[in-house]
Amino acid sequence: MNQEVSDRNDGPSQTQTRPGNPGAYFLGFDSKRWEVHKFGGTSVASADCFLKAAAIVEEQLGIGALPPSHSNPYPNPNDTPKHLAVVVSAMGGKPKVTDLLLNSVSAAADRDMTQVEALLGRVQEKHDSCIDALFPQNRHQKLKDQIQSDISDLRDILKTVSLMKWQASRIRELVSGFGELWSSQILACLLSAQAQKRHSTGTSSPDKLTHHFTYVDARRIITIDEEAIQDGAVCWDISQTKVKEVYAQECARLLPKGEDCLKHCLHMVITGYVASNTQGVATTLQRDGSEYSAAIMGRLLQSNNITIWTDVDGVLSADPRRVLEAHVIPEVSYNEAMELADFGAKVIHSKTIQPAIMAHPQIPIYIRNTFNSSFHGTRIYTSG
Repeated sequence: MNQEVSDRNDGPSQTQTRPGNPGAYFLGFDSKRWEVHKFGGTSVASADCFLKAAAIVEEQLGIGALPPSHSNPYPNPNDTPKHLAVVVSAMGGKPKVTDLLLNSVSAAADRDMTQVEALLGRVQEKHDSCIDALFPQNRHQKLKDQIQSDISDLRDILKTVSLMKWQASRIRELVSGFGELWSSQILACLLSAQAQKRHSTGTSSPDKLTHHFTYVDARRIITIDEEAIQDGAVCWDISQTKVKEVYAQECARLLPKGEDCLKHCLHMVITGYVASNTQGVATTLQRDGSEYSAAIMGRLLQSNNITIWTDVDGVLSADPRRVLEAHVIPEVSYNEAMELADFGAKVIHSKTIQPAIMAHPQIPIYIRNTFNSSFHGTRIYTSG
């Protein structure tokens, strides 16, 4: 089937509406066909969850063991290949890593260093056990060493908090963002390891491309002006320049030179929640920050869509705790989704939708279930 292709790489004035063909796609950043996929904390809560998330990413590219779902067919060899930006939250489950980190700051401010050590120990053990399950025979020991080194740095920071008896907001921002750094590195390593295994066994993808995955710290790209509004305003021009620089650096580091480069696709696995301010200091995007990160990256990359992978099948027609007949709504408009969010529905935060609305053309957002990935979920749309 012929695909309808629209090149919107030249800027927002070139394209204001999406092609009518449901199978159409756009060429966005770097004249590539981009999609953004975001995995929440429940989607990366354990080794098994990481494996499910990795399988979904591979399914999107047509390179995994799972059969393609009806909404994600294997790519036609004549199509422009997909390039993915995969945004990752901190490990969820019980306990959530972000909660452990924030509690460690509070414990340090109370000068309860015994509790600080206990909390940091739980953080280390949660990640170590996940890595051991995913990478047997001590593979990726370097990743475990990096996390241990980061926790050692956190320990020094928390000693300072203890001495001052003061948990400054800046310190809470810094400490709470480490969970996303670790989970995104784990997923990037897992996807890379599986890609290398396919290459070593001579297993080629249907599109005959070699796929690479690289970890990207979002603080290298997303820049916000913390003084502009309460939640921080994205500095779009600065962030756009940075994404060009970072992607070029990663391509130069990982991909072959010359014509062979056309046979390779580089996908980014990006930290959610964290960003940098205009002074280059680490900060966060606050509430629902990882979803916001995905929407920001969607606009920067001129993505065809943004998919939020979570633990529900989509947007429900009512609260299932109160209405037994509540069902998943296949499609909902941006305005309706924002109203639901503003009324407290666990759909998607209204600020997450803003970058998708601001993009030209606007970007549809999909809410889908990591643990029921064949289900179509809910499409949040602007028109058509």
